[in-house]
Amino acid sequence: MSAQNLAPSILAQQDGAPARINIWDNAILDEWRIPFGDWIEQAIDWVAVNLPTLLDIIRWPFDTMIRNLVRDFLVEISWVWIVVAMALIAWLTRNAKVAAFVAVALTICGLLGDGYWKETAATIGFIGVAVILCVAIGIPVGIACGRVDSIWQVTRPILDAMQVVHSFVYMLPFIWFFDLGEVSATMVTMVFALPPLIRLTNLGIRQVPADVVEASRAYGASELRVLFDVQIPLARPAIMTGINQTLLLAISMLGIAAIMGAAGLGRLLFRAINNQNAALAASAGLAFFLVAVVLDRMSQREGTESTHFLKRIHLAWKHRRDPEVLIPDAEESAVVKHDEIEVFAPISPRERLAMGLSLIGAAVAVLSTFLPWSIDAGKMSAFGRWSDASLEGQLSGQSFGGLDPTGGSWFGIVVLGLGAFVILAVIGAWARPGRAPRWLAADGAAIAGICLLIVTCAHFLGQSVREARVAPDAVDPALGAGIYLAIAGGLIALIGTVLWLRAADHSPLHPLPTGIAWGRLIGLGIAVLVLVLGMFSAWSADSRPDRALTPEALAEAEARVLRIEELKRLSEEDPANNAVYAADLLVETAIARKPSTTDGISTGGSQLGLWALVAGFLALLTGLPGAGVFGGSEQRRWRWNAATAGLGLGAASIAFAWIFTHVRSGDPQFLTGIGAFLTMLGGLIVLASTMSVLKEFRRAKVYGNPQDVETEADATTKVAAGASM
Repeated sequence: MSAQNLAPSILAQQDGAPARINIWDNAILDEWRIPFGDWIEQAIDWVAVNLPTLLDIIRWPFDTMIRNLVRDFLVEISWVWIVVAMALIAWLTRNAKVAAFVAVALTICGLLGDGYWKETAATIGFIGVAVILCVAIGIPVGIACGRVDSIWQVTRPILDAMQVVHSFVYMLPFIWFFDLGEVSATMVTMVFALPPLIRLTNLGIRQVPADVVEASRAYGASELRVLFDVQIPLARPAIMTGINQTLLLAISMLGIAAIMGAAGLGRLLFRAINNQNAALAASAGLAFFLVAVVLDRMSQREGTESTHFLKRIHLAWKHRRDPEVLIPDAEESAVVKHDEIEVFAPISPRERLAMGLSLIGAAVAVLSTFLPWSIDAGKMSAFGRWSDASLEGQLSGQSFGGLDPTGGSWFGIVVLGLGAFVILAVIGAWARPGRAPRWLAADGAAIAGICLLIVTCAHFLGQSVREARVAPDAVDPALGAGIYLAIAGGLIALIGTVLWLRAADHSPLHPLPTGIAWGRLIGLGIAVLVLVLGMFSAWSADSRPDRALTPEALAEAEARVLRIEELKRLSEEDPANNAVYAADLLVETAIARKPSTTDGISTGGSQLGLWALVAGFLALLTGLPGAGVFGGSEQRRWRWNAATAGLGLGAASIAFAWIFTHVRSGDPQFLTGIGAFLTMLGGLIVLASTMSVLKEFRRAKVYGNPQDVETEADATTKVAAGASM
């Protein structure tokens, strides 16, 4: 298509209104498609092009251990030495009975033939490398999770993803980055087998009696001695169970490793299946079974031989997500019961005033979503749908509310949801103080109020298509009364919820740890780095032929079209050099089809990544007092953590609203980029880092005997009686 034909295509795009699809029609799913696969592809391409050195550093320990331990050592030395060494290790770690079994089993593997023995040695080495690296990573991470709640809060969802997602899903990225072979196969095995070790190490550290730990500290032991002399020895049963479960899961992944090109008995089984070779399958299967039982027996704890191997493999698979149930002699924690009744602290007049102010601000914000947010053109939606830019004035004079696709779209929907949440929080806390759902309280309302103001300000401050010079002929949208009212409502709600947070009488269920929460600060630092990366990454990937309507872009598109036509003509006139012209034609066509990307800070986009990063930096600042850097009471740390959570949720909501605005209204060839996804992830990490503190706080209670406790109704009656006198 020539550049002169672009304008008619744009007009046709604007004039031809798409047919409306009924919600019951499955075709509507294509109009609401979330481009998650495209985000991941963008990230993989960026890493492969820009971080080859980092990939080499990650590859080095795997490649070095596999080459030196497996290829150059185990496969080459005499089988006798391997049998003797494995039996000796079994004797030292278990007993003579297990050592004899190991020697006999490995000897049988050798008697199957030299080819089978080499694959047996490679299997032992491959499993050994995977388990050694899992132990080197899993035990320190598990100890950190057991000692620092914030690290566990961040690590737990990652472990859930590692266990839930099938290995076939993450095989491809490892193959793309590290090619087929033992290196990528070992990495995939580690991703699958590592979570039980981290979970059980964390559980073992947490199950150490608190009075034992406090007694060691009271006698002057340093934290290092408490860890190595008290916690790790007492957590040893759980840690050993974790190592055994990791080994079993690594064994079960040998078939997947064979598909990825790894050596070992899994490769023989894979070859037997492809060739329908029953003899090969039987011999390799026997060796595989014996090696698996040998490694399992060597890594078991004493007193666990009663369960046969296949049952243990079944249990390992069955309890991948809850390996804690496999720890023997686990005792349930005692539940303390008492006959005292509890009464929640009454709402003070100061708190009621703040709640009323919060209610007014939230109601104003909700009302604003039904009023005009954009006039003459769309502000955010115009990036993904040229018709919303009103190039020819079709939208001139029209106004669009906060919930319309051309108006606020998902920015308005988020504001509506947050405002409704604050209203519910005020009503619930007012009617049933302390008995309403957990987050319908002062801290939940404050988080929503902060997020509400951030989202409205981001929509107000973000650049439009015209300001970004993407389409200089586009109409600059006028902002309606709705967006100004939303900002005013958000500001009132913010003031009201913060005052409510300061006046609310809340207390923790358990005393907060003293000292600085370094794990929480590290989590906040990681979150800010993710936000920075998200800001500089692509927020949009535009593959439309009319992706940019600037004169420069049109001239470049016209030159490329002429170049492609010239290459086609030369290819027809000079068949002898057809291969050369065809290669050039492929390059030009690929460039023409390559999406035009825009990051979250440049003037060519909405610059929402910048405002999300501002919220992230503010979250880092509020996170310092929230983590106890400046001391302060438990209530003060609770309030600062609520502010941090609101800022993190605000950063995530900006990216969320941008993504789903274009999922809702964008053209099929306009996709949001990986930068918006990373920004949303960074904001959620900030939010997650505060949960360990926020979940501890509830409305304060007064305990006592029934006849000694004055209820809130009694107190209110007395106040009313005193006022009437």
